[in-house]
Amino acid sequence: MLTLNDGTVINGYLRSDIHFMQERVLLSETEDGKEVKYKNETIVSLVVKTDDGKDVKFEPIKLYWNEGKKILKTPVLAIPNFQGKHVKGYMYPAYYDHTSTSISFSGIMSMTSYNTEEWWAIYNVDTDSTRNRHYWVHAPTLKKQKTLKTCLKDMDTDFKEYPQVRETVEKQGLTKEQIDKDPTILLEILDKSLQ
Repeated sequence: MLTLNDGTVINGYLRSDIHFMQERVLLSETEDGKEVKYKNETIVSLVVKTDDGKDVKFEPIKLYWNEGKKILKTPVLAIPNFQGKHVKGYMYPAYYDHTSTSISFSGIMSMTSYNTEEWWAIYNVDTDSTRNRHYWVHAPTLKKQKTLKTCLKDMDTDFKEYPQVRETVEKQGLTKEQIDKDPTILLEILDKSLQ
């Protein structure tokens, strides 16, 4: 069920993988009907029924790009998954494009490319709710996983203003596997530290 900014509600079939909804959603009113494109900026919410019959609600949010120090123009659709006193969290289905190029001994160049599905964990703090920053990436199909040491280093950037998050993770001895299973553990730590 797709709800648009103008109040229109469309029931239909999702025709694109949730990991590829960065700019738009493809929907058809019947299972084999014509696909219609809806831009993310026209969407209020998208409710998708999972294979086990549960409803999952996506909302548009604008991501904050750390490197460029700006909020990206086009919203993405993310699942709200944490609401604390001062912190709100989301899970955003994304993908990583792996492309590699090689040149054979005979000088022939070949390129291989494949996508890996990822889930980005996003947060904002009530003192600046427009800065939806990513803080954890879970890519279960990725061959080479990040180590906890690398993830802790990433926390220095992702929670730059909140060093108590990393300190608590180290003090409690949390593992990467525990955080992969439930990244909101980090938001609970952050929310508690802000009270």
